[in-house]
Amino acid sequence: MDVWLAVALGLVSWALSMMVHYPGLDWTIYSDIIGFWHREEGLRQGVAACINYFLEYPPASCTIITVARMLGGPTEEGYYIAYGLLSLPAYILLAISIVRLYPEYRSDAYLMPASPSLIVYGIYNFDHFVAAFIAFSLYLHLKGRTFLSTFSLGVAIAFKAIPIILAPLYFSGGGVRRKTLGLLLGLAPFTYTILLNPHYPVDFLQFHAGWGLENAWYLWLVGDPFSPSAKVFGVWLGVILLMRAYLSSMGFLQRSFLVLSSWMLSSYVFTPQMALWLLPLIPAGRKLILLWPPFEAANILLIFTWFTTPTPTLPWTLPQAMALARAVVLAAMYGLAYGWNRITRLSAVGRSGV
Repeated sequence: MDVWLAVALGLVSWALSMMVHYPGLDWTIYSDIIGFWHREEGLRQGVAACINYFLEYPPASCTIITVARMLGGPTEEGYYIAYGLLSLPAYILLAISIVRLYPEYRSDAYLMPASPSLIVYGIYNFDHFVAAFIAFSLYLHLKGRTFLSTFSLGVAIAFKAIPIILAPLYFSGGGVRRKTLGLLLGLAPFTYTILLNPHYPVDFLQFHAGWGLENAWYLWLVGDPFSPSAKVFGVWLGVILLMRAYLSSMGFLQRSFLVLSSWMLSSYVFTPQMALWLLPLIPAGRKLILLWPPFEAANILLIFTWFTTPTPTLPWTLPQAMALARAVVLAAMYGLAYGWNRITRLSAVGRSGV
């Protein structure tokens, strides 16, 4: 029954996301997937992304839209429908994995596949695939399926590179060879992409190194989206937060939340769809669910305010005000995760009489 309810929630979120991004309708919300169609001539021609033309994403993301174009044919609508159908298994996998992760907190777990961000930012970019494979990886790791868990993490990284910061959490304990093999097999899309286009890694790194600040809270401190010193500040902040998360004595899921939120609080780019990566981890923090609604509200309002100004990446604009509000809430969630862990440990010590 729990699995079927999870599947139903995943189906509803998927259908709503398909509807709000469907091209050409009055209520359509901007989607990168449709943006690629109009921006990339290679996509319309049906040649391979990341191989025959540059796309600023890791290889699995390039592969999925190339396959969508092949299956959907030469029309925008066909391509979009094909991409949506390829996305459906990810929605279902995400929903089932989250519910299975939290048998004792089912009420919180059921809220995650119904997240408004999953609707607004689902069939929007590639992050629903990332969230699904992260969630499945977390579940497999807790079940002791070390090879499959790191394989799933590798697939998530092949869609968006940043989840590689979770990898150190998986390699504590034994089975390092098995875990390493699983991770490398999950990263296989990088192999064939680089073999077919050896210049791809250079293009990828150069593109992202040259990108300016986007939705980073410290934009408000410097005022310049292309400030080099702000990027350096973000890197140092990220290192500090990540080390704190890696060295924490908290559980695996709680540390995973801290690792991902550490990056989101420090990175110079924090696009709203990346918030989907947190969906499998919010119930792990128990009290974090109380702060999830304002985080969701600020995150969703980013896209609804983005086109209200010609300069949405500058401070004092509505979208950056939403990004700042989102960062404040996420910082509170980060602090609450540590505080809740400390309270739990102190309570345990008090009960033991030590």
